[in-house]
Amino acid sequence: MKSDNKETGLKANIKAIIAVSVCAAIIIGICAFDFIRSRTEYSCNDIAMNTVISIKLYGSDGQATAESVKSEIHDIEKNLLSRYEDGSDVNRINTSDGKAVAVSPEVASIISDAIDVCVDSNGVFDITVGKITELWGFGSDKQRVPSAEEIDTCLPFVGSKKLKLTDNTVQLGKNQAVDLGAVGKGAACDIVRTQLEQTKTDSAVISVGGSLLLFGKRDFSIGIVNPDNDRDYMGTLKISDTCVSTSGNYEQFFEQNGKKYHHILNASTGYPAESRLKSVTVVCKSGVISDALSTACYIMGYNDASLALLKKYDAEAVFITNDKIVRCTDGIKDSFELSDTSFIMS
Repeated sequence: MKSDNKETGLKANIKAIIAVSVCAAIIIGICAFDFIRSRTEYSCNDIAMNTVISIKLYGSDGQATAESVKSEIHDIEKNLLSRYEDGSDVNRINTSDGKAVAVSPEVASIISDAIDVCVDSNGVFDITVGKITELWGFGSDKQRVPSAEEIDTCLPFVGSKKLKLTDNTVQLGKNQAVDLGAVGKGAACDIVRTQLEQTKTDSAVISVGGSLLLFGKRDFSIGIVNPDNDRDYMGTLKISDTCVSTSGNYEQFFEQNGKKYHHILNASTGYPAESRLKSVTVVCKSGVISDALSTACYIMGYNDASLALLKKYDAEAVFITNDKIVRCTDGIKDSFELSDTSFIMS
């Protein structure tokens, strides 16, 4: 009888162990499912900075993080970079009548980085071109070709060397106005990167118009827009953990008397750049620098000067010419794949 009791007890214990194991497996499975589900992709879109914002996050807390990112980008526009928002840093700089203005550390850093590219591009790219930008009215209902007299009146006041930046204080020269439109979207990418580093995001792609933040070590295939049809891609770049900015003559433009006028102004002439390029895409760790370089290189064209400028900032680029020739810098050739055969690699 004792032996039978032991056997019965052993069987009961085995059944209990099996039951506990099954329960544990179910619990682990549920937890694993919740963990996997919590770390899946989360995507959403928004409108800010006069463009479409696209957010794709991989990791946990995706929805909460995305909402935080959207809020951050709106704050960047409203409080820091908008020329038209009363009280923003840039608006206060431009309405200061030449007085010194205290700005946020972020804006001071953006201006400092942008000035470096202004100087290194010999002034063809310049953030103090604001008065001339206003004459052209790109992106507004006041788009027009200004007279030569109007441009000649404003040109003497363009020049970042006249702008004084001391710590977090900015002082413009006489009759100057700052326009950070050429670096603002890249700057947003930099600020969002710092924000994502404090979250549970493993990797992300944040698109702010023509600027992209690729966050994390995951490789992404990024499409380069076909300048002749901006709904399609002409090729892709496979890259990770960097920023990408594109400047092209298809982004903002208008036609007058049968002639097309695009928004990328040569700051040394006051007119849209004529560089025989359709677009330039720049890859660089810094969003501000990638944005500034894509504009500067578009204005300069594909030549030794623009290649030297890219090299100085450890940046790579894809140039697309008016005759649909594609030229990649050496460091990015192996990452680029042409998909539209109407373009020719060189």
